[in-house]
Amino acid sequence: MRIAFSRHVQPCLLSLLRRCRIITLARSKYIHNRSYNKRKSLYDVIDVPHTATQDEIKAAYYDLSLKYHPDVNKREKAEHKFQEITNAYNVLRNLTSRRDYDKEIGTYFTMRGTKKKESGEKVLRLTDEMLEIDMQGIKQSQVFLSTIATLSTITCTPVRLMNVSVSDGGLQSHDMRVLQLLRQICSGTLAANTGLSMVTNVPAELLGGNFSAEAGRLGHLNLLVTSALPCCPFLPVPEYSKFNRLHIKGSTHSYKAIINADYIQNIMKPLIGKFGFDFNFDIRKRSYHPYWEGKICVESLPVHCLTPVVMKESGTISKITGWAFVAGAKPVRIAQIMVKQAHQMLKTHFPQVPLDIDSRRERDCRSQGTGQGLMLIAKMSSGVLLSGTAIWEKGMAPAEVVSRAVQVLVNNVNSGSCIDRLLQEHAILLMALASGKSSIRMQRLTNRAKATMLAVESFTEVKFNINSKTPKTVLVECEGLGLINEHVSPDDNLTYDSDYELESDDEYESSEEQDSDNERVRSEEIDDEHERIQKTI
Repeated sequence: MRIAFSRHVQPCLLSLLRRCRIITLARSKYIHNRSYNKRKSLYDVIDVPHTATQDEIKAAYYDLSLKYHPDVNKREKAEHKFQEITNAYNVLRNLTSRRDYDKEIGTYFTMRGTKKKESGEKVLRLTDEMLEIDMQGIKQSQVFLSTIATLSTITCTPVRLMNVSVSDGGLQSHDMRVLQLLRQICSGTLAANTGLSMVTNVPAELLGGNFSAEAGRLGHLNLLVTSALPCCPFLPVPEYSKFNRLHIKGSTHSYKAIINADYIQNIMKPLIGKFGFDFNFDIRKRSYHPYWEGKICVESLPVHCLTPVVMKESGTISKITGWAFVAGAKPVRIAQIMVKQAHQMLKTHFPQVPLDIDSRRERDCRSQGTGQGLMLIAKMSSGVLLSGTAIWEKGMAPAEVVSRAVQVLVNNVNSGSCIDRLLQEHAILLMALASGKSSIRMQRLTNRAKATMLAVESFTEVKFNINSKTPKTVLVECEGLGLINEHVSPDDNLTYDSDYELESDDEYESSEEQDSDNERVRSEEIDDEHERIQKTI
């Protein structure tokens, strides 16, 4: 009896469960459709995203009109659909009515500024005023991209870059880190990712405070620093800190990088100071390739505007200073040998010039990795600083490092230019931002400098004039944009005064420690010699 009852009840239960499942699915679908219809906007009616331009909206409306026009489609719902898309297009076709509609529903881009917005206030759309630049066929695309991103951040102008590094597989990781750092500074919206060929940057208001970024294992710290430094003069005065601070982590000394941290601190900083902007560049920890745990901190205060610079004559060389440095497993004896070799080579080129070159070994607690290098600085009679630097890489002899640095210095001095070749791209960008006409004599422009000049002329109305060409130099002139920092008045006397300065004893070993290191090295050499003699006997 129990078996017969189960045979009759089981099919009924299965059919009941199946029916309940169908009812549940139908109800959930009804609720989803009802909620979707409530959220439906005019952009959804025309089937375009909120970021669509006016031309894209017009093209989408024409396509839907051909599909649902009563003369073409005889269905009952087609007429209602055609009336719906026509009403939506009448609102979105006009830029003024479209902005009013965006105020009601909000926009796709959420702009987060420093000032608190009033209740109910929405930010206007900026998509239709966006500057579009095609990077197809542009050489030195990395420099072009970083320059455009920096100008977009400073001027708060939305920009869309297309065909970015198509031949290299799209946007690279180090470029993405630069864009992310600039997005922090302007508190804007960034639509980009590694491997993509399109970048959309919609900046908001510039922010003051602390910013941080990492260059990564394959990136270079100098790219992040040089991209963010031009933004610092135009930042607002920080509210919760004494200075605007930029913390960056990455490799400070790499033979693969164009410039290193010492170059930024001793050569680039004085050049930026001539434009009326002073800052502190603190190397808190040094790292050598392939390590990337180095740390730097840039502290600055904003200025009202950048002043123009005129540098037409470099003058004669008056003094050469510098230092040879080692770190990690290399003893200070190698740095001392490099100093002697540098003295010999420089005396052949500049026999009457006084030399002051020191040897240093970085503390193990303040450095990471093994490395060595030479930094030479030539002080000219006009106040110009020219340099020659070289970083050791595996397989190079100390004499080769010295020869490379000396050759770079000799080329810069004999050319008659007022800045190094490595500073051309950075000087061009600062000239474009200054208030007034700037003139700087440079060496023959590098490809990176030409890419920077092309980016500035594509983004702004600044035009560069190249005059007074000589066999080795050119005179670059331009009338700057004259950007004004509204957060700082001309009467404000904001001067940088750091509470602390790094002493050389904290960063490098003292002479007594170097002597003890030399004695230890000599004793090790003597022991090795005794062992070799005993083995020979």
